[in-house]
Amino acid sequence: MNVATRALRAKDPPGLRALADRVMSIVRAEVRLGRLLPLADTVLDLRIAESAAAKVLRQAADTVPGTRAATCRLAPAGEGTGVQVTMTLAAALDRPLPETVTQVRRSIIHAAGQALGMAVTTVDIMVADVLQPFTPPAPAGSGPTTGGGA
Repeated sequence: MNVATRALRAKDPPGLRALADRVMSIVRAEVRLGRLLPLADTVLDLRIAESAAAKVLRQAADTVPGTRAATCRLAPAGEGTGVQVTMTLAAALDRPLPETVTQVRRSIIHAAGQALGMAVTTVDIMVADVLQPFTPPAPAGSGPTTGGGA
């Protein structure tokens, strides 16, 4: 091998390193976002990052009194535009648990359709923890009185 060939092999072609850096930054960004899930538009191929959709659906679950979403996973449901949701949450036991879970499921489906334009086919919910029921603070001066006085 002559000196010129060795020199060319040792040198990165111009722009190759920049191209590799751009490709890797796109790959890293996609990993952070999670998989891309279809939205319910059969004409346009619209997609949303799983992490963004999960955040919206966790917030929707949190709007139900006495619940706090823990995890939310989403997966495509077959070949169409449907999405399956699996959520774990903590719930207070001050009202029947099936009623609470039904209300959370409705909130998730509503948020998916209205806020995201996502067709949810199933919502699996697992209650993994118990919350203390919310007790509003007593108004000032309405508590028991202590000691003193004339």
